[in-house]
Amino acid sequence: MKIDQIIRSKRKTISLEVKPDGRLVVRAPKFATKAHIQAVVDQKANWVKKTRSRLVKQFQDLKPKTFQPGEKFWYLGQKYTLRLTNRQRPLLDLDGTFSLSTEAQNRAKAVFIAWYREETRQITYDLIHTYAQRYGFKVKQIRITSARTRWGSCSSKNSLNFTYRLCMAPLDVIEYVVVHELVHLKVHNHSRDFWQTVEAILPNYQKQRAWLKKNGVLLTLD
Repeated sequence: MKIDQIIRSKRKTISLEVKPDGRLVVRAPKFATKAHIQAVVDQKANWVKKTRSRLVKQFQDLKPKTFQPGEKFWYLGQKYTLRLTNRQRPLLDLDGTFSLSTEAQNRAKAVFIAWYREETRQITYDLIHTYAQRYGFKVKQIRITSARTRWGSCSSKNSLNFTYRLCMAPLDVIEYVVVHELVHLKVHNHSRDFWQTVEAILPNYQKQRAWLKKNGVLLTLD
C-alpha cells in the first residue's frame, strides 16, 4: 500500500487519512520507523481501499454547476432547487427554493458566493457572540474567506477565518467548526487538551466532525 505523505509530530499514535483526491496521508510519531509505519498501513489496506472507493463515488456525483433551473444547492445541510425569476431585487433569495433573478444568471456563481458569504457571516457572528459570552473567548476579528480546503482557521493574533461554504453545512456542524476555532484561541494545537476542551463544550462533537469529513467534499459551487 503506497503512502503519499508522512507527517511526523509529537503524537504517540499513527493515524491514516485518505484525501478527497485519493492520496494517503499518514500522521506518525517523530521516531516511528518507516518499516513500522508501512506495516500499520498494510494492516489497514482494506479500510484505505473502501475509503478511496467511497470518495471516488462522491466525486462522480459532483458535476460542475451550470446554474440552470432544477439544479440543487446546499444550505444548512439541505439541498434546495434553483428557479429563475423576473424579480430584479434581491438577485438571489431562498424561500423553499433558491430564486435567482434572470438578470443575474450570467454571473450566478458570484451572486451565490456573495449570498453564502453573508449567511456564513451572520451565522458565525451569532455563534461566536454566544460562546464568547459563555466561555470568555476573546476574538479580535472575524473574516469570511474563499478557502477551498479549510473550513476555518485561527491566527496568532486571535482572528478567526471561515470559508463562505460553511453555511452549506448543517447548523450543528457549523457550530462545531466555530467552537473548534474558538478553542484554538486558548490551545494552539490538536493535543489531547485541545480535544478535551472541545468535548467539554460540545460533548457530541465527533458526530459533527464525522459528518463534515464524509460530506464536506459535496459542499461546493465548483
